[in-house]
Amino acid sequence: MGYSCVLFDLDHTLFDSDASERDAYSGAVGGAGVDDPSSIFERYVEINRGLWRQLEAGTIDLERLRVQRFEDLAEHAGIEYDAALVADHYSELLGSCGQLYEGSRPLLDQLRGQVQLGLVTNGVSSTQRARLARTGIADVFDAVVVSGEFGSAKPGRAIFEEVFRQLGEPTRAEVLMVGDSLSSDIAGAAAAGVDSCWFNPLGVVADAELFTHQVSSLGDVALLALG
Repeated sequence: MGYSCVLFDLDHTLFDSDASERDAYSGAVGGAGVDDPSSIFERYVEINRGLWRQLEAGTIDLERLRVQRFEDLAEHAGIEYDAALVADHYSELLGSCGQLYEGSRPLLDQLRGQVQLGLVTNGVSSTQRARLARTGIADVFDAVVVSGEFGSAKPGRAIFEEVFRQLGEPTRAEVLMVGDSLSSDIAGAAAAGVDSCWFNPLGVVADAELFTHQVSSLGDVALLALG
């Protein structure tokens, strides 16, 4: 089979968000006067992931998440800084740190002109837009929807309906959503009534009924999309 429209997630799917996060965290927290930010990085990761799960569940908004992760980190570590300023610095640095995964650009170039391309990403508008511009892929997509701009996040159906609107209402049976997150990208695709492709490079074991396809390499997405 093939698809006429392919939607992509950005973080941890096309873009190496782990590297970006580490560098931005070190710059923001270290810049706030913390002597050894690496010693509490794993705790930050735990806090951040927990808050993103709350965002996906709709129990917290993005602006609160942005600041609260640094408030919670300061409380855990017994340190003092202006969490709002750290959050702003961190968001700025996220946009200037990190790169695309090696196979991302070749995949997008292969698909461009063959299918409609959409990007559906949760995140802060300024950060995601800076990443798209810096990596040179902003113009690859026929539609881009950032949750921080739209006001609704994956896995909610509304953000998918917005990208469908921007793409001219493609036939849902011909749409494929590609992403790394079962709770965000894959669950969102199910809610929107489209097929999903779970990008799973680490070979994590999960219920096969959750997704339509599974790939460990971005190059395999082209085979699915083009049939």
